[in-house]
Amino acid sequence: MDSREEAIYNRSLAAMALVGFLSFLLLSVYRKPLDFMPFYGALAFLGVVFIGYFFTGWVLISSDKFLLLLSSFLAQLGLIMLCRINPELFKKQVLFFAIGVAFFIVASLFVKYLLRLDIRPFFYWVVTALLLLLPLLFGVEKGGAKNWLAFDGFTFQPSELAKITFAFYLAGTLKEGRIESLPRMAGEILLVLGLLVLAKDLGGAMLFYFTALIVIFVATSRADFMALGGGLAAVFGVLGYYLFDHVKVRIEAWLNPWKDVPGRGYQIAQSLFAIAEGGYFGTGLGLGRPDFIPAVATDFIFSAFAEEFGFLGAAAVVLMYFLLVYRGIRIALRLKDDFDVLLAVGHTVMFGMQIFTIIGGVIKLIPVTGITLPFMSYGGSSMVMSFASMGVLNGLWLKALEDENDDEA
Repeated sequence: MDSREEAIYNRSLAAMALVGFLSFLLLSVYRKPLDFMPFYGALAFLGVVFIGYFFTGWVLISSDKFLLLLSSFLAQLGLIMLCRINPELFKKQVLFFAIGVAFFIVASLFVKYLLRLDIRPFFYWVVTALLLLLPLLFGVEKGGAKNWLAFDGFTFQPSELAKITFAFYLAGTLKEGRIESLPRMAGEILLVLGLLVLAKDLGGAMLFYFTALIVIFVATSRADFMALGGGLAAVFGVLGYYLFDHVKVRIEAWLNPWKDVPGRGYQIAQSLFAIAEGGYFGTGLGLGRPDFIPAVATDFIFSAFAEEFGFLGAAAVVLMYFLLVYRGIRIALRLKDDFDVLLAVGHTVMFGMQIFTIIGGVIKLIPVTGITLPFMSYGGSSMVMSFASMGVLNGLWLKALEDENDDEA
């Protein structure tokens, strides 16, 4: 990182710290009687951020620190809203954030030093399939989908980790720029999608499907595959509408939520009301009514944020997500090895598709899918694995710089 980027990073880090302190201080004053728990949470959060910053500066020299900065900034905004909505969830999320930063560092080290091992892509596919099979055999159902494992009060969503291993599988299978056996690869991908469909995690199935489709196109430049994949997506969408009642409910609520506001259209209607109430500048932190929004801590946290911080605050969040996607594309363009390029593309596409899906759902651009918003929504699995995904990109960035230095030498 040159001196100019270092200066921008340091100013951004200071801005994040200032926003956090002011927001959590306001929440402390807002609570009656005076409650310093939000302020202590802010100190814990910033402590983790600075530990991660110094560790990456000392151990992972030349890291893309903006990946950690932007991810942490988004996590902080999510923590502010969780502290506002549910203090108990806020306390847990601070811990998940600390674990996530640790996974960012571990994933960076893994990709930089261990990714050179010749691991067959079939191994990653087996791991992905097992991760998606476990909830079907031993899992519990939440929100209509059986994609959770529960251990003595602790819950984990294996599909979050499967997103990472699936990207490794795609990169390994397509690293030669061609598909060796189309029927075999199609069967493997369809089996993964089938496990997600059996768990009724149709939002996850859509993410995996479109990620596979885009990575295949990037690897092969076959427009006919994209056309065929788009046609199959339309067919699968129609089948999902007629086979799954909750899909039909969500699509009908998306088409006309005002037809049944107290019933089927309640979620999306309350989301739109909250966003409209925020206007350009928002109602102000602590002055909105997020308690009116269903699943506000998870699926609809963006709506609550838009209500209290307004269109400008919501646009800033979208811009930060855009910058993270841009950093992923930038990393992919700097890489030389085909496997590394496709791995960066896979993680970036999966991340970008997830953002588009959830934000598009809460603003009624597309039907709601029940996917969490990375870094901001409450959930340990999502938080930790999102940071791990950013760690993979950071490790690839370190590899790209190392290869460039070797070429110059």
